[in-house]
Amino acid sequence: MTTVLDRYFELVDSADSGHSGLDDLRDIFAENVMLMHSGEMVRGRELAVDFHRAQAAKWKESKHHWTASVEADGSITGKWSQAGLDLQGNGCSGSGHVTVSLDSDGRISRLHLTLIGGSDRARVLIAKHLEVWMIPDAAERAKAMEEIYTENVTFMEPEDVFVGRDVINDYIDVVQRKAPPLSGRLVSHSQNKEFIHWSWAFGFLGNKTALGSEVLHLNGDLIEKVVIFSADSDVFTEGTR
Repeated sequence: MTTVLDRYFELVDSADSGHSGLDDLRDIFAENVMLMHSGEMVRGRELAVDFHRAQAAKWKESKHHWTASVEADGSITGKWSQAGLDLQGNGCSGSGHVTVSLDSDGRISRLHLTLIGGSDRARVLIAKHLEVWMIPDAAERAKAMEEIYTENVTFMEPEDVFVGRDVINDYIDVVQRKAPPLSGRLVSHSQNKEFIHWSWAFGFLGNKTALGSEVLHLNGDLIEKVVIFSADSDVFTEGTR
């Protein structure tokens, strides 16, 4: 049976050099769709289409492979992978899990693609780092934190410092309750040995935006320190102190 997830990947793969084929994503996205893709997130049909245009522009050519299973509640789950060439002609790949929720009209109301492996190690680690901050359940989040943070990980905001997975887990609860982002986009990233530098843009209630960057200090495949730089720290920490 063909599912809306099959249609989604078919549309993403059919985009031409002008990405005009992606316009048809409007037919399968709900108006207020929540898109979470490899740690990034946007809400709304037009923003979701624009997100996919930006993603397609990073590839010279690519192809997805996926599985799709319909669950008892009507949601769709599966695995996905993507492989191809970047704009410089270098081979690139990524893979993860996908879950889809549908509205009463059969359109996608929530699309969540995790990134758990790929050729760009830094990008995979950033995705896992961001995914932790999206998990609503503290117990589930604690398990995910073990997969990406050292036990005594340090999280340094411009005004506050948090040390340890348990402390940071509690802080994430506060952030999700009092200052949840409505959107989060990765602007750029690069890696130098055990350091990753990446820039971000987040959107919040009241049309507020915050721009900044982070340096991630790695210990193997785990993050042991997160250092945040932003002139907009009052936006993303408002009400959390």
